[in-house]
Amino acid sequence: MVRSLRALILFWTIFASYGLTFALSLVVGKQRSERLFETAHKKNARRLTRGFSTLRGVFIKMGQVLGVTGTFLPAAFSEALEDLQDKVPPRPFAEIEGRLCEAFGSDPLARFGSFEREPIAAASLAQVHRATARDGRPIAVKVLYPNIERLIASDLRVMRSVLPVIRLLVPIARVERILDQLEAMLARETDYAHERQNMERLRGIFAGRKDVVIPTVFPELTQGGVLSMSFEEGMKINDVEGQRAAGIEPETIGKLLVECYFEMLLRQRVFHADPHPGNFLVRQGPTLVILDFGAVEEVTPSLAEGMTMVVKGVLTRSDELVLSGVERMGFVSATGDRELLKAVGHEYLKVLSGTKIADFSRLDREAMEKLTGFRQVRGRLRAVMKSVEYPDGYFYVERTLIMLFGLAGHLAPRQGLPGLVLPYASRALAGGFRPAPPPAP
Repeated sequence: MVRSLRALILFWTIFASYGLTFALSLVVGKQRSERLFETAHKKNARRLTRGFSTLRGVFIKMGQVLGVTGTFLPAAFSEALEDLQDKVPPRPFAEIEGRLCEAFGSDPLARFGSFEREPIAAASLAQVHRATARDGRPIAVKVLYPNIERLIASDLRVMRSVLPVIRLLVPIARVERILDQLEAMLARETDYAHERQNMERLRGIFAGRKDVVIPTVFPELTQGGVLSMSFEEGMKINDVEGQRAAGIEPETIGKLLVECYFEMLLRQRVFHADPHPGNFLVRQGPTLVILDFGAVEEVTPSLAEGMTMVVKGVLTRSDELVLSGVERMGFVSATGDRELLKAVGHEYLKVLSGTKIADFSRLDREAMEKLTGFRQVRGRLRAVMKSVEYPDGYFYVERTLIMLFGLAGHLAPRQGLPGLVLPYASRALAGGFRPAPPPAP
């Protein structure tokens, strides 16, 4: 109850701040009004980030999601919420020991050869401990935080209670879909039987490749909120200097990563939806090790077909084909202004085709505005937002593509994600990247 009250106070403090800013904007000039809102955005972005960090749990997850998918929010929010991506404090062992007892009885550590009480990684829903099986094999043990399921339900109720106000501030049709899809994602990420199935599915997809590694589950040490898997060595994917020192070219890793995602997204219609730098390791070969399979999602046929149409439209500079792809994906609302969207898309493609970026790892404000299309919607943002809605399933795709954009820019700064994608996009244009046949029953 206290936690929910603190969350509500946080949200309503931000709403009140914007209400006061709006009231002041009515009595000052346009330039002064813009400065007032810019100040309010920065202040409330910091307030929201601090509040989510204190509340932890689902609110940190929500902050992480908004940090990479909140393109409808002012830029100040995305910048501030970036702090939540890697700064999740671990829980003391005494707090998670109850989860181990639920799974393995009153003396859970007797099941293991050894178990390190200090975690090696922590996230918003769980943390990972290093251990060994009784035969000495090294394992990673992922333990769900106690009572996290109850906290998820409570936190989601709080978020839904403020949806009517959010709809007024963010006039995207059916904006509640973001919360619906977050709720579904959280349910899957706390179901370790489901995560185990995801691991087996992706292992099957990459079974013929020696350069992609999926950890192996230890069934006898996996139960309830505890998932044990082989401990995989390697350097983090964003450790570019370490890769070069080991004789591995980061750009090669970038190409391998993009190739894996094209295989998953457009051929297998399923993909790893959390390409965070901490979820990929690199080792000699070069070899890509994929970790954390709580967020593995299906791609609907409409999304896959629409994305292919958008790629073809961008390559052929056809704004009509791009808009048709966007419609196929489900972005255009039933009452949307198609001509307005077409005009905005045409302007965006024109700017995009003339944009040259020398280093994708260091994008300045001007380059980011060009890539995000900010200038094309300036002055008509609300009209554009009322013409679009959030399609089912796109929550995961958008989150994945934005995170991949950052990773690819770090690994291959001269090419970035657009340059790495180009060879595969050309194959899609030529019809050489067709969906894989469905598995035999």
